[in-house]
Amino acid sequence: MFKKSVGVWILLSSFFTPMVWSAVAPANDNDDNSVAKHNVPAEQQLSADALLDNMKAAFKQLNYDLSYVEIERGRITPMRYSHGLIDGVSVGHLLSLNGNPREYLRRGNITSFFEAEQAGYSLSSTAIPGLLFNLMATELTLDESLYQAIYVGGKSRVTGRLSQVVRVVPNDKYRFGYLIWVDLTTNLPLRIDMIKDSGEVVFQVMAISLYQFPDVTPWLEQLNAVKLPPVLSAMQTQALMPEPTKSEWKAAWIPNGFKLIVSNKHQIAGINQTIDYMQFSDGLVDISIYINTNAKAGSLSQGLGVSGQISLQSKITDDIEIVVVGEVPSMTAKKIADSVVRNLDN
Repeated sequence: MFKKSVGVWILLSSFFTPMVWSAVAPANDNDDNSVAKHNVPAEQQLSADALLDNMKAAFKQLNYDLSYVEIERGRITPMRYSHGLIDGVSVGHLLSLNGNPREYLRRGNITSFFEAEQAGYSLSSTAIPGLLFNLMATELTLDESLYQAIYVGGKSRVTGRLSQVVRVVPNDKYRFGYLIWVDLTTNLPLRIDMIKDSGEVVFQVMAISLYQFPDVTPWLEQLNAVKLPPVLSAMQTQALMPEPTKSEWKAAWIPNGFKLIVSNKHQIAGINQTIDYMQFSDGLVDISIYINTNAKAGSLSQGLGVSGQISLQSKITDDIEIVVVGEVPSMTAKKIADSVVRNLDN
């Protein structure tokens, strides 16, 4: 059943070419739910928090097609995201355009995953993966102890469109900051830079085309009608992941706001060994900690096959290897690695 669904999925994808109905659909002044009508002239400039709120609302409410690239360490990954409201339900589809095919379809709060060489599956209350979608789902400024949003001022052009820029500044040195370009007409995000204190860009999402439509595109309606894999039950979901356990190890230090979301033991295929694993998240980025108690038998740094990550820090002491991976500054990853100790409370 899964293979048949994926076959239809890929077939639909191959037929899709974005139709330029209009570069920007006009806002309906009679529609109280219209996001575009909230645009204001410069003299009535909204606050940075209000701009971010409008951006997130537009991302979930408008009918549009956004093509963009993810840029990291010289590697460019093109993506296309299509969104529309169908019978009042938010429907979004993300497709990778190069390399192994990856597709994700989100209907309401259910996301279906189609990744290379894996049977498709659906999960409830799980977002499409990626910085763009994490950012749209995270209330960055809700906890002011973590981040502050600042309106940069002026106008800037991205992919030929005028935008306003918001800077999201972390309140500590253990996270990256962000620059976000918000389209003046639609309030949709046009560019996102993940930046160091120095201003160096370490990861970037850059729009290359944006089309807003007056109605849901026939493509998205057709895709919405495709039969997708059923939502996995709690038991089936656990089968995809190692059984959660209380770790024999702990991080004595972790940046404020990060919470433990995964703790288990599982095997790393690259070195054919079982390791201790912990994952932390602040809602926007994740930090993963791997502990290998038999480093002589094989190195985690080689076996993990990590790619597309900002930082990787590794240390070996008394044949115990600790590796920290995450979208945080390298000094943060190192400080976490140095703090990992045996969990004497366990």
